[in-house]
Amino acid sequence: MSPKTKPAQVPLGGRVSSLMTEALFFYNPRAGRRPPSGERVEHLVGLFRREGINCTPMASQPGVSPCPAVDLSNQELVIVCGGDGTIHQALQFAVPAKRKIAILPAGTVNVLARELGLPMRLDEAVKVAADGRIKRIRLGEAGGRYFHLMAGVGLDGVIIENVSHRLKEAVGAGAYWVSGILSLWKYVLDPFPVIVDGEGYEATFAVIANARNYGGQLVLAPAADLEDPYLDVCLFTSRSRRRYVRYLLAAFKGNHVSFPDVTYRKARSVDIPATRDLPVQMDGDVVARLPVSIRIYDPGVEVVVPA
Repeated sequence: MSPKTKPAQVPLGGRVSSLMTEALFFYNPRAGRRPPSGERVEHLVGLFRREGINCTPMASQPGVSPCPAVDLSNQELVIVCGGDGTIHQALQFAVPAKRKIAILPAGTVNVLARELGLPMRLDEAVKVAADGRIKRIRLGEAGGRYFHLMAGVGLDGVIIENVSHRLKEAVGAGAYWVSGILSLWKYVLDPFPVIVDGEGYEATFAVIANARNYGGQLVLAPAADLEDPYLDVCLFTSRSRRRYVRYLLAAFKGNHVSFPDVTYRKARSVDIPATRDLPVQMDGDVVARLPVSIRIYDPGVEVVVPA
């Protein structure tokens, strides 16, 4: 098949004579506490081949920004084996190319996979990727970069910056809790302006969410819906560290949104000027610093979910 020839459009998992669906198998060799080894990748590629999907493996490069250019002219599907950070990387080339995404959850927390109801066992996830149905979800976008879960400005970016990779490998998601406790006592709780659909607010920490769950355990955006053409904006305004502990405890059930010093609303655009030098994280990785302009990305992306 020449580089300019488009692959035959075969239903996922379908067989038409000897034709197969062509896919990019995009995997993170450092994902989770049990990263996919070369042998495991070969095994998964073999499983897909038996399902009628021919995979071209490509290892991700965690922490690389911007993401490397990827030619998808010969692939109609991107299979992502990793966590939410790996999905975030894949979005940057799959969305412009208008390619579908299938997910094999192999990360530390796998928030999107859980929200989509995907199985956590990789062999079962292969079956879903091959025989599942297509669902379109919305995305957030900032400066040409897409996110599927959330963007955060302030405290969470500081927490992520301070996470030890060695500790993350040892204790998984617990590394973020350790970093969170240490970061909260150092984080300067000075307010910064936030413009939501043209209306001005102030916050000491801002989360712009596309999905309900944050970090797998916190429900920071209880009204969020992946198919909703709006982002859920949660603005925390207190300057008290003790109050932040109360925010945290309430967020396990999403009850923080009823607090009088928390603003929670739907929006299509959020603008935060550079009045402070604060990190901006998307889907669990720090990708920029203020200023930032965030929008709902209506076209979204097609993902494969259980039938």
